[in-house]
Amino acid sequence: VCVCVCVCVCVSVCLFFALWIGNFLHFCQAAIYTNHWALRIKGGAKSATGIAEKYGFANMGQARNINTVRFGQYSLTLHVRTFVFKVEWLQQQVTQKRVKRTLYSFSKKSSQSGDALHQHLDSHLKHFKEHKPWYNLCGDDSKGCRPPMNIAGAWGRGYTGRGVVVSVLDDGIDGEHPELKPNYVSTPGMGCEAFGSEGVGAHVLMFLCSHGTRCAGMVAAAMMANHSTYVRILGGLDGEVTDIAEAQALSFKPQHVDVYLASWGPEDDGATVDGPGPLTRLALENGIRTGRHGKGSVYVWAAGSGASRGDHCSCDGYSNSIYTISISGGGGDKSQPNHQESCSSILAAASTADDILKSVTVLLRTNIFCALDKWCAALSVSAAAGVIALTLEANPLLTWRDVQHIIVRTSDTRQLAAADWQRNGAGHKVSHLYGFGLLDAERMVRQAKRWQRVPPQRACTVEPPTPSKRYDDITRRHVAFVEHVVVRVTVACSRRGDLSITLTSPSGTVSQLLDKRPHDNSTEGFRQWEFMTTHCWGERAVGEWTLSIRDSPSEGRENSQAGTLEKWSLVIYGTAWPPYPARQRFARSAEIPKEADFAEEYTGPCDSECTDDGCEGPGPWQCVTCAHFFLKFKNNTRICVPTCPRGFWSDRRRCKRCFATCESCKGSRSDQCTSCQAGHHLTEGTDTCTAGCEEGYFLDHDAKMCRKCGENCSRCTSSSICRECKADTSLHGNRCQRSCAPGMYYDEVEGLCKACHRVCATCAGAGVEACTRCADGYLMEDWRCVASCSTHWCALRCGRLVYLLMADLVPVLCSCRCDASCLTCVGPSRASCSSCSSGRSLQEGECVLQTPWKTYFIERWRTGQGSVLFEKQLVCLQRQYCITHFYRSLSGV
Repeated sequence: VCVCVCVCVCVSVCLFFALWIGNFLHFCQAAIYTNHWALRIKGGAKSATGIAEKYGFANMGQARNINTVRFGQYSLTLHVRTFVFKVEWLQQQVTQKRVKRTLYSFSKKSSQSGDALHQHLDSHLKHFKEHKPWYNLCGDDSKGCRPPMNIAGAWGRGYTGRGVVVSVLDDGIDGEHPELKPNYVSTPGMGCEAFGSEGVGAHVLMFLCSHGTRCAGMVAAAMMANHSTYVRILGGLDGEVTDIAEAQALSFKPQHVDVYLASWGPEDDGATVDGPGPLTRLALENGIRTGRHGKGSVYVWAAGSGASRGDHCSCDGYSNSIYTISISGGGGDKSQPNHQESCSSILAAASTADDILKSVTVLLRTNIFCALDKWCAALSVSAAAGVIALTLEANPLLTWRDVQHIIVRTSDTRQLAAADWQRNGAGHKVSHLYGFGLLDAERMVRQAKRWQRVPPQRACTVEPPTPSKRYDDITRRHVAFVEHVVVRVTVACSRRGDLSITLTSPSGTVSQLLDKRPHDNSTEGFRQWEFMTTHCWGERAVGEWTLSIRDSPSEGRENSQAGTLEKWSLVIYGTAWPPYPARQRFARSAEIPKEADFAEEYTGPCDSECTDDGCEGPGPWQCVTCAHFFLKFKNNTRICVPTCPRGFWSDRRRCKRCFATCESCKGSRSDQCTSCQAGHHLTEGTDTCTAGCEEGYFLDHDAKMCRKCGENCSRCTSSSICRECKADTSLHGNRCQRSCAPGMYYDEVEGLCKACHRVCATCAGAGVEACTRCADGYLMEDWRCVASCSTHWCALRCGRLVYLLMADLVPVLCSCRCDASCLTCVGPSRASCSSCSSGRSLQEGECVLQTPWKTYFIERWRTGQGSVLFEKQLVCLQRQYCITHFYRSLSGV
């Protein structure tokens, strides 16, 4: 079992406010390392605690929802080598350069007081209730217009964000603000209260928390929070920003929080390429897999606002992720912002140019008012989070991918002007500046109300050059319809800002993955950087994908040598069959169909999954009959497939769904699984999938199965090693046997308790070799009970501590083997000999080899020859012993 461990060196560190420090870190080029570490080790929590105690750390407990354990050290020196056998991964935490997305201007108190604004809002709502969805909330100079995001239309259908929780990850939230307080859930250390109020003036407190407060206010505005108490906003991300801090913020209460809002990211200076660290990526992946009870957390991110500095949001790894919804700003009046970055990962645009949003905008304290900018990146993404909250209220069962599909299908392009609008192969209009268009709240809640969950996500990875295999691989992986496309590249170049990259899909859709960045002078190139595009959404995946990289030397570039593409791969995410059924039109029975109502007969080629009966179109869902298997949907449509996908089983050519916990099965019942979904294990004998093994079973990690323990065993670590026994049985060694009196053992054949051998005090069976403890007067020698020790063995008195430690594990060894140099001994060490074998002599308890010279002089001494020589001087045959001393030791003199 592997867990992540975060090691925190407990040294006094001055923490500054995270996102405010990010605005100044760009003046310092060197990385700022913190006293925090992240480790992945072998073992569980006990192993982490053991390492902490062994190397002077203090276990700080487990970090939330990312399987991470933190503990602190009281020394500045971290000896990494001592962890080499336990540590699988090690990373020192670095202070991240993170800046807030632009809020633009805020001015002195508006000419309208708070009461006046409330009266203005009340008049809007009163008129709105009278005229219902036909009421248009626009500026005073507009006639009959429709507000850009049509939020009032969603309100008119009764949706106000009831029961939806939004977590605003920012510099803090003023939870005492009267507009937010009824719906604000305070979290210790998160929000403006974390700064304290002692000695801090209202202006300073407002300044420190203004960004988060205004973002939260815009979410509340979109969710009509001033007139309901259903939105709960959780402030966060104040303090030192590291990978572990971001990961914890993005995984805060994932079963309670529905939407995470982030209006910050790497610096928009046109030279930075940065994204989430490994722990933050893990938090995002865990969030979409397990958040919202398996439906997936929804992460909403602001696209960059550094276009005036030549920045491109494809170099922002947060908004460039498939797990986040990247939102740009759009005014709804066909004018274009000069600061809004463009890239192929932007999914949609949002606007604050809506009178109802302006009316509900939060007043900051008593004397400063946030003057809205319709292009404001931070407030636009906040409004988008509010609209998504309305959508989740309309259908709480939506998955994170369902939300993205609804945005693609309902966004409005008519109010936005861009030079690069194109229609992709699936018929969607898309732009690098606005994605699929401006969010439409009313259309989103209407679509959500009748939405059917999209098919499971599939992924296909292609690593060129393999042109003859890549199309077959895409088909084999059941990726037929595209959602996200990721291109992972490693490029070496002399100036990164001169690179531009495009990807062309089989349908001809061109995605600008990277544009030239005039201020990026880096020579590092890209190392396994992921570029993502949503522009191919809904297209067919099979066909030729073309990646184009251009290195255009800028003026004054010293090295004009073109860059090198060292490695690249293509990852296509999508579904095996259409995510939503095609629209069908039927003539009413009372009308006589006209000639124009009849569809023209299809004469083109059929899909390979169709039989010779023909088809009504080229797709596998248009076959008259299927050649192999078919999947049937609730709307009575079907699609032909070569094999049933995972989670389905074949019943007379029809693919039927397995039980929810089964990954594959032989029937639809819960006890017909053949493999299990992630987080579940197949139980041997019952064919059910469970999250944990039941009593009498153990987890086989290799097979990922719950296997049966041995007979009479209630808990075990393998089929042959039992740890706890069932009633009326007891543990004998590693096995459970029927309980017998001391000195007896259970005979399984005869079903009786029988006496142990006379030399055994306790035993596991018949015979002298089955003793587990010897009777009085006997010693355990080489797993046998003997009356006295044999040659080369010695007897030891077994202390109580040894008995306590070993009695329940293995037979107690109360005898020892002599050292190999001894003939007989009084103990196991080399210096415990009592006699020696031939060729050795006993010296101070050790048996020492005799040399020919030593033997020669000893013999002469014994026979009286050379005695004068030895009396007059000492002749040393070895460094340690003299002849005289040696002889005396032998003779005992």
